[in-house]
Amino acid sequence: MNVNEFTEHYRLIYQDLYRFALYTMRNAHDAEDAVSEAVMAAFAGRANLRDNGAFKSWMFSITANVCRKRLRKRPPEPVEEVPDTMAPGADPAVSMALSQALGSLTDEDRLIVALSVFGGYTSAEIGAMTNMNAATVRSRRKRACEKLAKQLEGVTK
Repeated sequence: MNVNEFTEHYRLIYQDLYRFALYTMRNAHDAEDAVSEAVMAAFAGRANLRDNGAFKSWMFSITANVCRKRLRKRPPEPVEEVPDTMAPGADPAVSMALSQALGSLTDEDRLIVALSVFGGYTSAEIGAMTNMNAATVRSRRKRACEKLAKQLEGVTK
């Protein structure tokens, strides 16, 4: 993959990639760092990508791995609010409630939900990225979504 192809493919997914990293890392600065690290790693290894059609999946896998590595290394810290840019025109109360609800999930469950929502990946694809069985991914995603729904009950009514 040449530089122009890489740039064009990245241009098409960079917003979703950042949203994914932001909701996974729960901190704008950490999300930016994670995406930057992932892009540098992908650019350096772009010759290893055999199918340009798999670029999105490849980038999300690299970003997910970078986020997981960073989450394991960092100490617990206060979480900053997710910027409103993530939900243009959304009710600030709903955005805040969603941010808090996502914060209540484990890092792995938040990663699964983010890959599903922002990446649009199936359970099998997420399982391959996270080294989990597809059934485990489905189960964890279902429990995480139920937890989110319960916490957000009444916020959007």
